[in-house]
Amino acid sequence: MISDMVIYTSLIGAFLGTLGMLLTSNLIKKILALGIVETSVTLFFTAISSKGGTRAPIIPSLPIENVHFADPIPQAVIITSIVIGFAILSLLLTFTIMLHNRYHTVDIDLIEGMLEGEEE
Repeated sequence: MISDMVIYTSLIGAFLGTLGMLLTSNLIKKILALGIVETSVTLFFTAISSKGGTRAPIIPSLPIENVHFADPIPQAVIITSIVIGFAILSLLLTFTIMLHNRYHTVDIDLIEGMLEGEEE
């Protein structure tokens, strides 16, 4: 029940983040929406990979026949995706600062207009 609610919440968050990326022309808002999508995807994979009644894959003191271990691969993939997402967001913010220093705006429509004016 709780897991289903978490899955639905993550799907709604991913949809709203994607909508935010498509509908806004402000680069900072686009980056924030991308962060929402990334967090929603991480939450989704965490929700579908979690199972009740499992233990961490550490050498137990109990007999191995009685213990169900959690799969460590999804945990490693989720940690890796968090680190990669942080790196991408940091790089995007750096590029946005560079664009703001050059064009004095973060509105993508104005920047495209200035680029078309430079080509002529």
